[in-house]
Amino acid sequence: MGGNLHKKEFLSLRKKAIILFDDTFSSHLSTEEGRIFYLLSKKLLNHINSFYTVLNGTNFNDVVENSEQIDHSSAKILLRASFESYLVMNHLFFEKPNLTEIRVLLYKHTGLKERQDKLPDKNLNFDLNAKKKEESELIKAIEASINNVSASLDLEQKYIRKALKEGWSAGNGWIQLGRKSSLANSYVETVYPYLCGYSHSGYESLMQLASDENSRNVTCRDKQSILYFYASYLLANFCKLYCSHTKVADNESVKKIGEIEMFLQKYRNIYS
Repeated sequence: MGGNLHKKEFLSLRKKAIILFDDTFSSHLSTEEGRIFYLLSKKLLNHINSFYTVLNGTNFNDVVENSEQIDHSSAKILLRASFESYLVMNHLFFEKPNLTEIRVLLYKHTGLKERQDKLPDKNLNFDLNAKKKEESELIKAIEASINNVSASLDLEQKYIRKALKEGWSAGNGWIQLGRKSSLANSYVETVYPYLCGYSHSGYESLMQLASDENSRNVTCRDKQSILYFYASYLLANFCKLYCSHTKVADNESVKKIGEIEMFLQKYRNIYS
């Protein structure tokens, strides 16, 4: 399939995803779990939108003239961020819905604990010190809720202790989380490490950037095409799972899930 087709598919899915979210996001705002789902969805779509903006071309023309370029590195970083947002959503809400409550509590606990660890013990201003104490008490309350909910679900305490110590994913890396998602294993195991290579400043990143600039066998359009292909598959999966988690009767955008399923079937055939 040509580059133009991949871009057209991406734009179609992007439009469906944005309309779907805009039509239904308010249905998720009545509970705390729903607000977390809403914010993760918005985060993913913001990254996808910025990915598209960057891939359309950037420049330094306010400093030097005629500096137009395609910033593949930044586009891939944004796509990686979208990827990770999807995997968090899948872990919290889709993979095992019966564990959503405990997983959301662990997710909150990790975030609050990380913020505590980042703040210094001394020389905090009054407001930050008060905030730190308030959130320290909140962590204790969440830990009590975690213990109560885990007991009611008869979960292994070894898992709970590991998650409290190491974070919400309980030691599972992004690849492991991806294998448990609706994404094809071949996609997770090849695309995610590829995107990670552009997110750091090691020599591997420079080799990939040099390859982008020096390759004479791959046109600029082809380079963009594969990224649109990767993004389209991620967006189609997001739309399907968003619809499964969004109960809005007679909503036209939710009814269009059949069109998204057509995209997914084609991509399944490719990734199988």
